[in-house]
Amino acid sequence: SSGINAEYGGAQTGYAKSHLEWLNETLVSVENRALIIGHIPPVLSLYSLHHKQAAKTMWRLQYIEQFQKIFLEHHEKIMGTMFGHEHQDTFVVEEVQDVKMGMFMFPALSPIYDGQPSYGVMALHKSEETDMMTIRNIFTFHTWLDYYTAIKKEPQFNTYRSFGEVLNLKELTYDGLKNRTKNIIKESDGFKTFNGLKEKIYQERTVPIMNPHTFYCYTTNTKIAEFIKCIENFGIDGKPYIVNSV
Repeated sequence: SSGINAEYGGAQTGYAKSHLEWLNETLVSVENRALIIGHIPPVLSLYSLHHKQAAKTMWRLQYIEQFQKIFLEHHEKIMGTMFGHEHQDTFVVEEVQDVKMGMFMFPALSPIYDGQPSYGVMALHKSEETDMMTIRNIFTFHTWLDYYTAIKKEPQFNTYRSFGEVLNLKELTYDGLKNRTKNIIKESDGFKTFNGLKEKIYQERTVPIMNPHTFYCYTTNTKIAEFIKCIENFGIDGKPYIVNSV
């Protein structure tokens, strides 16, 4: 939201209140499962965590909490949520009142931030057990724009990776993603898998380079206070993340 409206909090969250009201009203009227698609995700900024060691959210706390309230009320109707802005593949699965709230972040077609153009494709299918649409997989396609520009040829997009293969999941359920985040701590398996892809990276910030505990806390918390508590439980000093975010 970028409009200026004093009632809703100024430029950054100009229409946030009205957008969330619309979202809730729309989900009330939806009979089938829905995908929520947005640009800026209601999560911690991975860029700030990685590059600035600062804990910053991209939404104001009151709107994150309002979004969570809407998600909790309608979670059985919500197939998934997709966002951009961070120019990278990643995900967050936070458990709120025994309900897992998952969000996927996608890379960018723009080569800004020294990246290469890329995009994600979400594969859906109808579950035989529940007869409902679910997310089977997410595929990332990329091109080496610098290379094709140098040889003066039309850029070709190729499959870069499959979330399902990287995370060893047949279906991208929130339960499955949550279990994989636990593996990041127990075995560092998921983290090593993502980290190993740095050799083939096409966007500079596609794969976060941080310790497994910090990455785990990022993928399981959307609020600053909860993130700080999480990393401190692993013996990581949370003070710099607070100081640097001011």
